[in-house]
Amino acid sequence: MDADAPEESGTGSYRVTVLDLGRFTVAAVTVVAALVGLILGIRAELYAGREDQRAEKAEQRAAAEERRSKEEREKAYANLVDFYRMGSEVIVVNGSSRVMAMRLTLPASKVRWDLDLLEPCKQIAIPNKALLDSMAVEQPSVSLTDGDLAQLRLEFMDPMSKAWIRNSGGALARMDAWAPSGRPNLVSSEAWNVLAQDAPQCDGS
Repeated sequence: MDADAPEESGTGSYRVTVLDLGRFTVAAVTVVAALVGLILGIRAELYAGREDQRAEKAEQRAAAEERRSKEEREKAYANLVDFYRMGSEVIVVNGSSRVMAMRLTLPASKVRWDLDLLEPCKQIAIPNKALLDSMAVEQPSVSLTDGDLAQLRLEFMDPMSKAWIRNSGGALARMDAWAPSGRPNLVSSEAWNVLAQDAPQCDGS
């Protein structure tokens, strides 16, 4: 009996070690699984965050493109109207297929020249002297010189009832509204209106 005691003790000691190893293995596997789950969860969150950012940027690009497209549609007629100075003349061009209500203005002097309706695909050349002479007749109290005409701008209303301003440098801007001129359209019979020429922009159209 006594001779077998150490052997049983050794066997019992070996059995405890195996159990401990099993527990350790289970704990290790649990920890590893938890870490793997945590890593996968973090990666999933990062991926979802990147996807959200991509979606947000795509929406922003789409919105910006839509705004640009809308602006271009709004400017479709306005872009066909030109206004520039050439030597001692002012050139006004309606390169669209629709009539346009137009006027030249000098905001600083608070005067304007009504051009009535410029026909489609037509342009008019107005000598500076003619502008000064017609204003001297219409508004004798206003004193203007060639130098003042450097500040001329063109105001016009497109077929969509949107009002625009184009300065002689070519810049285009929206007007809040097409306000009445406050005086009759007496200039429609002036030579520059009755002698309108074909606009080169419409050649071949």
